[in-house]
Amino acid sequence: GSIMANEVFVANLQPLRPGEERYALSFAIPMNAPGLKVLSRKSFEAAVVSEYDNPLAARFDENDALMYFDDVKVPWERVFVYRDTDMCRAQFHDTAGHMYQNYQAQMRLLVKMQFLVGVALMLTETLGTRHMPVIDQELGKLAAQAAMVEGMVYGMEAGGGAYGKYYVPKKHLMYAAQVLTQELYPNYIKALRELAGGSLIMLPSSVRDFNHPELSAIIDKTQQSPAMAPEARVKFLKLAWDAIGSEFASRHVQYEMFYAGAQFVTKGHSARTYDWDTARHLVRAVLDRYQLNDAIRHIDHPRGVESSL
Repeated sequence: GSIMANEVFVANLQPLRPGEERYALSFAIPMNAPGLKVLSRKSFEAAVVSEYDNPLAARFDENDALMYFDDVKVPWERVFVYRDTDMCRAQFHDTAGHMYQNYQAQMRLLVKMQFLVGVALMLTETLGTRHMPVIDQELGKLAAQAAMVEGMVYGMEAGGGAYGKYYVPKKHLMYAAQVLTQELYPNYIKALRELAGGSLIMLPSSVRDFNHPELSAIIDKTQQSPAMAPEARVKFLKLAWDAIGSEFASRHVQYEMFYAGAQFVTKGHSARTYDWDTARHLVRAVLDRYQLNDAIRHIDHPRGVESSL
């Protein structure tokens, strides 16, 4: 997004500890500020042969980059927080900022999971395994996991409340979704790769092979499917590869695992925002129903005996 941005906002999303004041900084400056450099990773979009070969990377690659400040002047009027660790935390976690940022991420993931379920279904149809009992069970599991993400989005929306004049999702359900989906996504991709087997690495090298008469004839003979023509099979499997196996797909796995921070960070958010008082109250309500002396008295004088005396 840096090539389209007018300004860059620099801040600490993760709370800082006392003693880390030198990192407690928040400001915004124009992207063309002297000395500000953007070091981008390799563009997967620029490296595609064609949209047919990499349909997702050709359209949806979001380039990641490192921002390097080489003696950049930041005017004081552009500084929001300076050497204040608590204010760095408060600007996100005492406002709706952190919730809104991560809520939209769960909306994105919901759609991505629905898309991947569709890929899983079409993989089994393309390879002719759709009606095998073990495959049907696996599809059922994948569908349940995708529905779980959808249900958590609905839950955080339904359980939310007013923040001033705005409506915000329930904080803990949002953090709970992050904790669970950080582990879910890489396992989900692994499950799809197992459904695909070796089909994804036995495809034509590129769309150019279809322009070669001899190679095109071989493709027609070898890319057979009970559900579609050879060309349609190649087209879909290249899409599947771009979703679960290519450089583009690998980047998405890494992104879903770490965009909100390492797992200890999201688990920390979950621990910090859960309603522990209610959980403790439920346990105490059971414990308070009986006492040691009452139990001893009951053993010494069982109800049946006591009532007959």
